[in-house]
Amino acid sequence: MILNRTVVVLQTLIIVALIGVITVLVTKPDSQKSSENNAYILNFDKADLKRMEAMVSRFSEGNGDNLMIIEPGMDSGPVIHDVSSNGKKIMWNVDHSRDAWYPKDKAKSQFVCRAIRIHERNQDFIDVQLSKCDGYKVDEQLSVLTFTKEKL
Repeated sequence: MILNRTVVVLQTLIIVALIGVITVLVTKPDSQKSSENNAYILNFDKADLKRMEAMVSRFSEGNGDNLMIIEPGMDSGPVIHDVSSNGKKIMWNVDHSRDAWYPKDKAKSQFVCRAIRIHERNQDFIDVQLSKCDGYKVDEQLSVLTFTKEKL
């Protein structure tokens, strides 16, 4: 009688454990899947380009947006872009301070601009360009970010 009760309890525990494992596996978020409302660009893939296009579109409609872009460095730390917009101006901050090879006196840059666009440079690259920036010629296009089509 005690043996039967022990077997039933063990079987119940095993079933509960299996159900728990299955539930975790089924409901585990896909780490490769991008969020539709993502405030970060990390992978420079198709989803990230789509998010950047959404920011450009929102700006052209006069709406604000915020975005953090973490651009991998070539041999060192990442370059971090902190972008905010109120729909009229874009404040684009670039922080190279984690890149050991970048000159320390030029590690941080800020652009305050009144126009942004996505420009297909050639068959290999898509650039994000700012214009109408404080301290630059009105028609000067500043390429601040590049997407490699190979990764899209």
